[in-house]
Formats: sequence, structure tokens, C-alpha cells
Amino acid sequence: MKAGLKIIMLEDSPTDAEIIQRYLVKKKPDIQFCLVTGRPAFLQALERFKPDLILADNALPQFNGSEALQLVREKTPDIPFILVTGSMTDEFAAHIIKSGADDYILKDRLTRLPDAIEAALKNRKTEREKLDAIQRLVHSEEKYRSLLESAPDAMVIVNSDGIIQLINTQTENMF
Repeated sequence: MKAGLKIIMLEDSPTDAEIIQRYLVKKKPDIQFCLVTGRPAFLQALERFKPDLILADNALPQFNGSEALQLVREKTPDIPFILVTGSMTDEFAAHIIKSGADDYILKDRLTRLPDAIEAALKNRKTEREKLDAIQRLVHSEEKYRSLLESAPDAMVIVNSDGIIQLINTQTENMF
């Protein structure tokens, strides 16, 4: 896990929150936690705490993990979200993953949590890098097209088979 990891925990059981926190701090001591128990506090924590990761219980009295996931994906889609819950059906697990959760962990299997956190952080970082690379490629293509179109001479680009791949406006005007 990366240094100075900031985690929002959406959990209504202080005991469960403490168990999870202690377990994670054993693995990586420099984690900051922000414990919230409901929707208003969760929204406020998203704004002010600027988390690197969200761990959410599913069964809260008036707010649940599915709703939290939906809010996170609307507001901050690149923050990893892991559901940490006492129990769930296979159908619900499939649904939560399809909805955008990075993983789910059952509370009686916390040994998997550090690895799930690492994988979620790595996957989100890879996705950000991929989007950045695509943006750079699009920008580069726009510059290339702009240069081609602003050239004062006719230009024709032909592939190795002699097939025309691209022509600029000056070529069109010439012919």
C-alpha cells in the first residue's frame, strides 16, 4: 500500500471499524482513516478528506454500500471502492462489481483486504495512465492534422501497397 494512504470507512459498527483499522495499520502504519456512518457525513468526507480509497459496509441503517458506490462513481469515478461486509449473496456480489466496485471482502476474510486494496489502487492508477495516454495521443493527432492541413503544398500519404491513406486540403483543391 502506498505511503500516507487516506481511507474513508463507511461503517456503522465501531467494533468492526476498529478491527479493520487495526488489521490494516499492522500491514501499513501510515494510513489515515475517516470513519463515517451515514450519507451526509460520507458526502462531506468525500469533499474534505480527499480519500485515496473507500471501504464501505453494505448494511447501514439508512444508507448502504450500493448507494455509496453510486455517489462515488458520479462524483469521483477514479477513487477505488471496496465493499467490506458481513455477508452477501453471489448475485449481489456480481451486481456490486458490475456497478463499479473494485472488489468486495467479507469481514471474516480480512486477510484478503490488503491485497485487494493494492490491486484496486494499481488498477485505478493504470486506468488514469491509460486515459492520459489516450488524451496525449488525441492531442498529438490533432496537431498532426493541423500541420498537414496548414501546409502550403499538396501532400499525399501513401502506404507500402501504394494506396492513398491521407491527403490534405491543398491536394483536394489541386485535383
